[in-house]
Amino acid sequence: MNLQLAENQVKEWAEANSYSLGLIRSKIEAKYIWNPGGFVNQSFRLSDGETIRHLKLVQERNAPRLKQWALLSNYLTNNYNAPRLIREVSQEIITGYCYGLVFEFIKGKPLSSFSNPAPVIEKVLHALSRLHKDKNIKTVMTSVPTKPTYSDAFIEEYINRFEEDLQVIRAEKHLLYFVTEDTLNWFESEIEELRKIVKETPSFQKKATDVVHNDLNWENVLANDNFDFWIIDWDSLAGEGDAAMDYSVLLWPLYHSEDWAHWKNRLIASAGEEVFERVAIYFRAKLLDDVIDVLADYVDAENVPEVKEMTQKRAKEIHLRAYSEYVSLYK
Repeated sequence: MNLQLAENQVKEWAEANSYSLGLIRSKIEAKYIWNPGGFVNQSFRLSDGETIRHLKLVQERNAPRLKQWALLSNYLTNNYNAPRLIREVSQEIITGYCYGLVFEFIKGKPLSSFSNPAPVIEKVLHALSRLHKDKNIKTVMTSVPTKPTYSDAFIEEYINRFEEDLQVIRAEKHLLYFVTEDTLNWFESEIEELRKIVKETPSFQKKATDVVHNDLNWENVLANDNFDFWIIDWDSLAGEGDAAMDYSVLLWPLYHSEDWAHWKNRLIASAGEEVFERVAIYFRAKLLDDVIDVLADYVDAENVPEVKEMTQKRAKEIHLRAYSEYVSLYK
């Protein structure tokens, strides 16, 4: 992907649509936003020096989820502090990306940048307790494939992704000089072990009934110095998922902290023992995700030379750290 060409194409589109974007045509600039977590979607910042917009573009296979977000956008903005939708994009601005959304730019910092994120996390937990039982969202999501049980939800969110990642990794194994064949075989055995665990754990056999964000990492929670918060990236929203997924991703950075006892008790009091039991398995999957998924990002970075070096450096560091931690905890 040629980022300079992509930025020019986005700029030309924004200039032609400046009125609906609320931007001054003659002053528009477009800047690619590096997403270290992968290259499936593409994001750009549009600005005229005063007003800023966020443009997110997706490939055809991911368009249904983004269209679902557009359908629910007003409700999510009013009830869960999602960014306000400015307009939909139904034309191919960049080759291979057929659909997109333009949002109001949120002037907040990611949760990961706060020295004391606890006040924001408390607010997000309250929002999640409402989201997971939100019947209004479910009525709009009738077209989304159902996941009969929590086990099915887990397999879709992690096992299937791990298997897709391994296909990419094995196809380009020559790029991953720091990963052995034995390690790849071990990945496969761990994936099967997780599949077995969720299929045999009673709390995973219950019907999946929760409305979930599904990607509530600390980069997707923005806040200001007054601890006002916004939740972004709603394109993984699911109407029949597992609340344990949201809690595990949000609380994962606190899992080995000195405050974990507090957050564990807080979670059990709010969501119950069965959710906490599933969260423990999700924690294991989250760590394995840091081991495997970043290797697919490492491979994909070959196609984006402008950010290849920093993406691959980051991916290798995360993989090696997470691999060592995973082995010490679970092997």
